[in-house]
Amino acid sequence: MIKLFAFDIDGTLLDSNSKLPESTLEALSKLDAAGIKIVLASGRVFPSIQYNQKLMNIVGPIVSTNGSLISLDGDEIYKGYYIENELLSLLQKFCIKHKLEFHFYDDKNYYSNRLNFDRIKHLKLDTDYGINYQVDIIINKDPVSFLTSLNKKAVKFQISGLDLKGISRDEIINLLNDEFGEELYITGSGDTIVEIGNKNANKWSSVEEICGILGISNNEVAAIGDAYNDMPMVKAAGIGFAMGNAKDKLKSVADIIVNDNDSSGVLEAVNYVLEENKKCLM
Repeated sequence: MIKLFAFDIDGTLLDSNSKLPESTLEALSKLDAAGIKIVLASGRVFPSIQYNQKLMNIVGPIVSTNGSLISLDGDEIYKGYYIENELLSLLQKFCIKHKLEFHFYDDKNYYSNRLNFDRIKHLKLDTDYGINYQVDIIINKDPVSFLTSLNKKAVKFQISGLDLKGISRDEIINLLNDEFGEELYITGSGDTIVEIGNKNANKWSSVEEICGILGISNNEVAAIGDAYNDMPMVKAAGIGFAMGNAKDKLKSVADIIVNDNDSSGVLEAVNYVLEENKKCLM
C-alpha cells in the first residue's frame, strides 16, 4: 500500500516548456482524494518549490535543493544540511581556476559572480512589475564572502554550462572527487550541470527522514523523476518510476518507466499506484 508519493518537479511534474499540464493537476488531485501524502522533492531552491506547490493546489512536505532542506508543512524549514563555508570557498576557487560558471543558494537566495539570464529562466515569475523572480538574485564579485558576511550558509552549489566549455560532466566530477573526496555529495540534473551539496543529504535520505516522522515505511513510498539527482529516491522507494524523458541511468534503476513529461507520464504513474492500492484492499 503506497502512502506517500515523492515527485521531482522539472522534467517530471512540469512539461518540456516548464509549464504545469492539466494531466499533472489531475494526478495530484487524485492522490489527494485518496489520502496519499504528496512530497515535492526537487533540486530547486525552497521558495521556488513553495511557489510551484501553490500553483499545484497542494500542501505538504518539501524536500528542496536535492535534499539539503526539509520542510514538513511546506512553510517552515524543519532541518537543513549545509555546505561548510571553507568547502564553499574552495568550490568557488575551483570554478575560477577552471573558468567555470557557477552559482549557489542559501535557504532563500541565489548567489553568483555573474548574471546569466538563461540560468535563472526557470525562476521567472509571470509579472512585468517589481521583483520578477521566485528568489532574490544576488550578484557579487566574491559571492562566498558576501554570503558569510550575512551569517548565512549555502545549501547547494551548481556548476553550469559545461557544454559551452567543451568539458564533459564526468571530467568535472572526476576533478571534484580528486579534490574533495568524500566531503561532498556530487550529482546533477542534466548532462551539462553538476550539483553539489552536503554529503549527508540527498532526495531519498530526506524523504526517508520525513517518512520516519510520519510513520511510513520505505515500501509504502512511490517516487518519480527524470534526472541523475532522482536516482537515490527512485531506486530506494517501494515503487520507483522513471519518466519517458529520463536519463538512461535513472531508467536502469526504476521499477517502471512511464510516458514522458509531455505525454501524461505523471498521471500514468499515479493511476498505476491507485490501482495497486486497490488490489491491497481486496
